[in-house]
Amino acid sequence: MPAHSVRRSFAAAFDRLNAEDRRAWLDRLVVNVSIAGFLVHLALVFLSRTLSHPPALLAAVGHNYLSAIYTPFSFILFFEVLMLIAALPQSTTQSIGKQYEIVSLIFIRRFFKDIAELDDIGKLTQFTPDVRTIFLDVGAGLVMFLLVTVFLHAGRRRSAPDTLPQESGELTKFISRKKAIALALTVLLVSLAAISLLEFGSEAWNVAYHGAKASLDPNTFFYTEVFTVMIFTDVLIVILSLAVSDRYELVFRNAAFVISTILIRFSLTVARPSGALLALSGMAFGILTLLVYNYHVRISRPSA
Repeated sequence: MPAHSVRRSFAAAFDRLNAEDRRAWLDRLVVNVSIAGFLVHLALVFLSRTLSHPPALLAAVGHNYLSAIYTPFSFILFFEVLMLIAALPQSTTQSIGKQYEIVSLIFIRRFFKDIAELDDIGKLTQFTPDVRTIFLDVGAGLVMFLLVTVFLHAGRRRSAPDTLPQESGELTKFISRKKAIALALTVLLVSLAAISLLEFGSEAWNVAYHGAKASLDPNTFFYTEVFTVMIFTDVLIVILSLAVSDRYELVFRNAAFVISTILIRFSLTVARPSGALLALSGMAFGILTLLVYNYHVRISRPSA
């Protein structure tokens, strides 16, 4: 084997190793932070229950240990947002699949907050309107899990590549532009997370010490901004993808994915249970779009 080929092989292996090491380091960090947050939340609930006159902010934590489950899921969800940004340069379908995964986790996470707010866990057997809403979110999250699986399976069963050989040069430039967008998104979303955290802390202070009424929904107050940013990001990527290919089926698929993202974004702010139905509709629309795209490619380019 020529020396330059050996060097390229070692360089590629080194890059893969670095990527794997970075992902392993991030995984360990998320696990450690999630465990620490879980234990701290449990400790705060313990103090809130045992102190005769706990401070207002400590009392606001509540007396239900089940509320502590909500905290590690919050860190995991933020990690999923970072993985969404990492998937952006790789593939449009992977990026959309990550968005679906985040939404499904948001609906599952709601369950832990809702049951922590119940005075008596036995109320789950009474099927009151509030309890029905809780079970609807859990059921919607389970169906979303199925839809994510179907979408990822459809994305892997592509009959032909998204790009033709003559488009490969522009494809390299397109991927470089998507990497630049991903870098800018990282800075933007981390900034949004910091601002959202400050807003939430300020509101918690006003609620605890000034009796103000809470206006932020802790389930979605950061993720609504995430999906708003992703709508405009997806539109920008659709425009940039025209330099790679202006084929009808590819443009239509990418534009339809933007519609799917818009539906998911509004599902986070629409009142329950309509929000769950809107999210499921957006995911089903994305799956149907991908299936039709795969079929169109198969019949229009049978030799590919």
